[in-house]
Amino acid sequence: MAEPLLEIRQLAAFYGDFQALFDISFDLEAGTVLALIGANGAGKSTLLKAMTGLVPVKRDMILYRGLPIGGLAADRIAHRGIAMVPEGRRLFRSLSVEENLKIGAEVGRRGPWTLDSVYRLFPVLAEKRRSPGPSLSGGQQQMVAIGRALMANPELILFDEISLGLAPVIIKEIYAVLPSIIATGVSAILVEQDISRALLSASRFICLQEGRISLAGIPSATSRSDITAAYFGG
Repeated sequence: MAEPLLEIRQLAAFYGDFQALFDISFDLEAGTVLALIGANGAGKSTLLKAMTGLVPVKRDMILYRGLPIGGLAADRIAHRGIAMVPEGRRLFRSLSVEENLKIGAEVGRRGPWTLDSVYRLFPVLAEKRRSPGPSLSGGQQQMVAIGRALMANPELILFDEISLGLAPVIIKEIYAVLPSIIATGVSAILVEQDISRALLSASRFICLQEGRISLAGIPSATSRSDITAAYFGG
């Protein structure tokens, strides 16, 4: 059996004295999409931040390609091949679209994602390449955030609430490109409050409740009532 791309082992995470995550364990196989669902405050974003070095955890709680990376600096984790599309997009407001995209390439990893391939994925960004980030619509800003992560040529990309605050037509457009991203060999963890959309896009899911895994499985093999119970409790 092939070694998992990512292994989370009894992960616990804290903000000062407050414990946000309790004994989280799962594997992620290469080439798969994992949906991470749960209500606000369940610990989804904290888990992504732990994977990217933004929340300190013990070294052996996170293994990437068999090597411990828990607690490594964020830039070292990015060099290993993990990129995140953060909640709220977080573009550099003083930079143009193209300058924001180029920041992703500073990791220095080689792969299929270049300015040209990002512009083919999102043609509107080619038209707006000289425009400052704040002049874009919310959907266009999200495309830049996704493109910036892809420019790092990651093996694993973490999407944190990519549909938050966007119009339904834009959400549909963004989700339409996910299969072509995954087809390049990228694995993904998708944090999304829209349960139906997340489960349709994923091969596996994990539901968090109050910092603990309340349910995990294959979307097509799990009843919606079980998912609802795990999401809300009961």
